Amino acid sequence: MLHRTLLFRLLLVLSLFSCLTAKKSYAQPNALDSIGLYYNLEDVVVTAQYAPTDSRQSLYKIRSIKRDVMETRGTNTLEQLLNQELNIRISQDLILGSSLNLQGVSGQNVKIMIDGVPVIGRVGDDIDLSQISLSNIERVEIIEGPVSVNYGTNALGGVINLITKKSQLHPLDLRFTSQIESIGSRFLNGQYGFKPSAKILLRGDAGYQEFDGFNPVAPEPSLERTFQWNPKTQGFFNQLVRFDLGQDRQLRWNTSFFMEEIENLGPVRRPQFKPYAFDEYYLTRRFDQTLTYEGSFKKDLYWHITGAWNTFRREKQSLRLDLDSAAQTEIPAEQDTTRYQAFVFRPVLASRFSEGKLNFQAGLDINHEIAMGKRFNDPGADASFRSQIGDYAGFLTLTFQPIAALDVQLGARAAYNTRFDAPVVPSLHLKYDFSPNWQLRASYASGFRSPSVKELFFYFVDASHFIVGNPDLGAETSQNIQGVLDFRQEGKQQFQFTLTGFFNDIQNKIQLFDFVEQDGVMIPAASLGQATTRFAYFNQERYKTLGVNIRAGWKWKNLSLDGGIAPTGSYNPLSATVAEVADYTFTTEMSGQLGYRIPGIQLEGQFFIRYNDRLVRFYQSTDTEGVPVTLQAIQDGFALADLVFTKKFPSLGLTLSSGVKNLFDVTNINTNGAGGGGAHSGGSSSPIATGINYFARLSWNLEKKP
Repeated sequence: MLHRTLLFRLLLVLSLFSCLTAKKSYAQPNALDSIGLYYNLEDVVVTAQYAPTDSRQSLYKIRSIKRDVMETRGTNTLEQLLNQELNIRISQDLILGSSLNLQGVSGQNVKIMIDGVPVIGRVGDDIDLSQISLSNIERVEIIEGPVSVNYGTNALGGVINLITKKSQLHPLDLRFTSQIESIGSRFLNGQYGFKPSAKILLRGDAGYQEFDGFNPVAPEPSLERTFQWNPKTQGFFNQLVRFDLGQDRQLRWNTSFFMEEIENLGPVRRPQFKPYAFDEYYLTRRFDQTLTYEGSFKKDLYWHITGAWNTFRREKQSLRLDLDSAAQTEIPAEQDTTRYQAFVFRPVLASRFSEGKLNFQAGLDINHEIAMGKRFNDPGADASFRSQIGDYAGFLTLTFQPIAALDVQLGARAAYNTRFDAPVVPSLHLKYDFSPNWQLRASYASGFRSPSVKELFFYFVDASHFIVGNPDLGAETSQNIQGVLDFRQEGKQQFQFTLTGFFNDIQNKIQLFDFVEQDGVMIPAASLGQATTRFAYFNQERYKTLGVNIRAGWKWKNLSLDGGIAPTGSYNPLSATVAEVADYTFTTEMSGQLGYRIPGIQLEGQFFIRYNDRLVRFYQSTDTEGVPVTLQAIQDGFALADLVFTKKFPSLGLTLSSGVKNLFDVTNINTNGAGGGGAHSGGSSSPIATGINYFARLSWNLEKKP
């Protein structure tokens, strides 16, 4: 009844039709896209830069994951891509979606952006990464640590910026990708790009992905309809129109649409007599519009102006299904819709004077977000079930070279927040080149994050969740210190080594805690030595993380080897009052990648492995006599590994990839001694992945060369 597969496939047909139209519209060969050549340089980055910049010249250490890596790994969503990245930990909520942890800092402090525009729709505490498609993404840029001067609230822990493909080298570009997986997942995508004239580029893509649902073990007869990992269908459409206004000036209009349906099927009730079931459907819609102007102003100035209007809608529908007649009836009391709207306007002007001179970047960052739905109860709102918050800021950074090898950047951001007093946020970044091979980066940055509308006024209660907002929350502030030592050697053998040390100190960190009510006031249950299954947002006085990351990569001829280790310590608040609790609890992550390419037959093999150490959390409770005791909640460690082979057929434009994901067949991991601190009721295991998974991926690329 609610299945939208037909509509998703219609989007794909529209994309393929556009491809055919593009071929008919092609009139004559055009010159190669010089701007495309510039933006496609292997080490160019744009996040927090004055203009597109070589990554070695950036004062920020930016990790860039390129398109060929996404395709080699067989990843179609941001969640799948980041699962193998060091220092990023992905967790799952089977209704609210996936979330991440970066440098020990949770996802509500990490800003997810597409071309610098924030992604909205935090249903849980995080953006659901499985809803972010990589179909039109050229690379993903990651900055670890605060970038609050540039990007404001939610960038306190770092930013992940997805850069869409905006250029092509040939007049006509057609691409088709299909992927099937043994867990019951199917993916299909079609892309096109063409130039009707020398100054206009049109690109677009559409696709859909279906997942049949997964259970680690066979369920009991009455639960045969239910899944631990629910069936899911996604469809998406992206469109780019680019106008070239000069040698390096562009005007771009991006449109994207995304839709998702999750089926949460209930168990069979009263199976012997007129059986029935209660089913839930979660429908998500995203629609984003972005207009961007980018390019030089006079000789040494660079403009980047972005305006965006984003909408998000999530609807829950509950139905009673009569299994004898297969008739469905709606349950009006259980219908629910949550909507977000966000307006972004961001003009930035930067200088590009010659080396050694003072350069600057100055800009405005206007963000206004509106939340609507019965889950929001804002007493001060101008309308029922509607709440809004605005953040209007100006920022300035100055970069200069006191000596030839040293770059210094000073920055500050001043903001007006419609609900909270925002302090001036400063930053200091240094980069010193010891030699062409050795670089040292050091930074100090302060951060600010105001509570979101959801954290203040949200109300979400169902069979698995009890989460409420807290209008008495205070804003978060932070201090971050980071140092990065980087070595790179080019030649017959390429070697790269990076050593990073960091310290994050967040005051008034907003987190979910189980709570009790006393005289109508919510109080964290742990403060009374209790544990409940009801959760609310509270400010934690101090939240600190520190750690070291070591990454190394080596490439010789056709062999490549990469690896890393990242021990991270999280502060234990109980250490201030309980002597036997250490100040920090450490967890260690490790990752590795081995690749070998046989050029003669265009065959490449890649092996990926990632180990997540166990997580330990301390909490207080009481024994049978009411005496306070300190206990541990321990989530077991686990390892994920993938093996992928890729074969190219250049004359046909075909690429075939196949392999095995999750070689160790990880599904759930044990959590022992849980005593609150999550958003679910009960449970002794946590979902990690859908077990071992075999996949095959076929890509066809047709480019018409001039």
